Amino acid sequence: MHPFAVFLKKHELWLMRRVRDYALARGYTRYTSTLEEAWRISIVGLTDSIAAGLAISEAPWELGPDEDFVADPVAAFGVREAQKHRSRGVTLEMFMGLMKYYRQAYLDLVRMSPPFRPVCPEPWQSAGDKNWDEEMPARFIERVFDRIEIAFCAEWSRRETVNSAIDELQTTNRLITNEKNKFLTIFESLPTAVFLLDDQRRIIHMNLAAAQMINPAATAGSHYYSSPEERIPFPWLADELSRFLENGEETEYEYLVEEAGGNEYRVLARFCPMQDISLNFPGTVVILRDITERKRAEEELKQVQSHMLQQEKMASIGQLAAGVAHEINNPIGFIASNLTSLQRYLDRLVEFMAAEDRVAARADSLDAKQLENLRQKLKIDYITDDARQLIIESLDGADRVRRIVQDLKSFSRADRHENTLVNLNEALETTINIAWNEIKYVAGLSREFGEIPLVECISQQLNQVFLNLLVNAAQAMEAQGHITVRTWSDGNSINVSVADTGKGIPAEVLPHIFEPFFTTKEVGKGTGLGLSISYGIVKNHGGEINVQSEVGKGSTFTVSLPINRGK
Repeated sequence: MHPFAVFLKKHELWLMRRVRDYALARGYTRYTSTLEEAWRISIVGLTDSIAAGLAISEAPWELGPDEDFVADPVAAFGVREAQKHRSRGVTLEMFMGLMKYYRQAYLDLVRMSPPFRPVCPEPWQSAGDKNWDEEMPARFIERVFDRIEIAFCAEWSRRETVNSAIDELQTTNRLITNEKNKFLTIFESLPTAVFLLDDQRRIIHMNLAAAQMINPAATAGSHYYSSPEERIPFPWLADELSRFLENGEETEYEYLVEEAGGNEYRVLARFCPMQDISLNFPGTVVILRDITERKRAEEELKQVQSHMLQQEKMASIGQLAAGVAHEINNPIGFIASNLTSLQRYLDRLVEFMAAEDRVAARADSLDAKQLENLRQKLKIDYITDDARQLIIESLDGADRVRRIVQDLKSFSRADRHENTLVNLNEALETTINIAWNEIKYVAGLSREFGEIPLVECISQQLNQVFLNLLVNAAQAMEAQGHITVRTWSDGNSINVSVADTGKGIPAEVLPHIFEPFFTTKEVGKGTGLGLSISYGIVKNHGGEINVQSEVGKGSTFTVSLPINRGK
C-alpha cells in the first residue's frame, strides 16, 4: 500500500472526529447517524477510494470533458453513497454540503503533516527533483473529492433515477418503519427495566418492564405512544443519579424499589450516558435489573452453607468424640480413684477418732499407749498428709475436665455472625486442645507463636479452619511425625501456618483440594467439605489460604488475614 494511503489509514479515527466536529458545528448532525461506527465506515470508504487512486497513479487525477465519472473506480464510493442517501430522503444540497466538510477534514490532515513524495515519479519528474510541489498530496485529495462529487451528481441526476426516486423513498420508508417497529418490539420485550432520562431527569422513554415498575397495569408501548406532555420525573436514586451526572462514573448500586402498589423488590441499578456522538439525544440511560430472586437465593445459600458448616463441625467432632471421651475419662478415672481412697481414709479417721474419744474418757497410761499404737496402725499421720494431696489432684483433674468441656462447647456451638477482636494464639490453643487426642498418638506438636495484634473476625469460624488443618495434618502421617503451628505478623496481615511431615499432596491433586466434596481420604474419614468450607471462611474474612506440598516430605497450609479488615 502506498505510504500516503497507510498514513491516511492510520489517522482514520482523527479524520472521523474532525468530520463529526465540522458536522456538529454546522448542524448537519440533526440528519446523520448518532453512532460513531457509521461515521467510521464513511471515512473508511473515502480512504479506500483514495488508496485505489494512488494504486493507479500518484499524480492528481485531472478532470476531462468526456469522462464517465459514474463508471470511475475512484468515484465508485460516491455512486454508492448517492444511491444510499437518496433512498433515505437526503437532498443533493445537504449531501454536497456535508461532503465539503469531509474534503476539508482530509485537507486539514494533509496540511498539518509532513510532505509525502511520490515513490515512482511521473515522466515529467525526476526522483531527486528539488522543485517537487509540496501541495501535490493536497491536490490529489482535491481531485479525488472532485471526481466523487461529480459522480454523485451524475448518478443523482440520471433520468431513470429521478423517475424511480419516489418509489425508492416509499420503499425505504416502509423498511425504516418496519425496522423501527422491530427495535421497538425488542426494546419493549427486554426483561430488564430500561429508562431514558432527559437533562431534567424526566423519563423520555421506558420499556414495558420499566413502565410496570411505576404502573403495574402498564402495557407494551403504552409510554411510547403517550403524549410528551405526560413525562414524569424519575422517582428513585436521586443522590446516586446526581453523583453520576457530576463525575460520569458508571457505577452499579443495589437499591430497594417500592412500587405504588406496596410491593418491594431489590434491583441492581446502573447509569450510562447515551452513545450519541451527534449530541442529538442527550440524556442518561438507567438500567434496573431485578435481583430480588437472586438475593433471596443468596440468602438461602447462606443458610445452606451455614448448615453445611455446622454439619462439617459435627463430622469433625464425631471424629474427635472418642478421643475427647478418652481425654475426659483419664482425669475422671483418677478423680474417682482418689475419692475412693479418700473415702477409706475418712473411714479410718472416723474409727480413730471414736477410739480416741473412748481413751480420753478413761484417761490412763495403758489406754494412751493403745491409742498411739492404733494411730500408727491406721497411718493417721500419712492419711492426713496424703488426703490433702489427693484433694489437690482431684481439683486439678476436675479443672482439666472443665477446660475440655468448655473448649468443646465453645467449638461446637452454632455459628455467631458477630465480628469480635480475637487473639489468634489463644484461639489456636483452644483448637489444639480439641484436636489433641487426634494428634498425640501420631505426631509431636511445636508452637511457634509470635507477637500478633488482635484481629477482627468470627472466632468460631476460624476455629473450624484451624481444626480442619490440624486434623488433616495428623491424618497425613504415615509414621510418627511432627506438626508445627506458627503465627506471625508482617504489618499488614496476620499469618497462621500449619506444617506437617506427612506424606504430602501430589501435584495433580493440589488444584482440586479446595473443591467441595473432593477428598483423597478413605471412606468414613472425611466429607470432602473441610478444606472447601475453610477456603470460604478465609475468603469471607478478606484473607487468603495457600498450600505448599511435596510428596514424601509434607505440606504447609498458610492462612493470611488482613489486620485492618474493611478499613
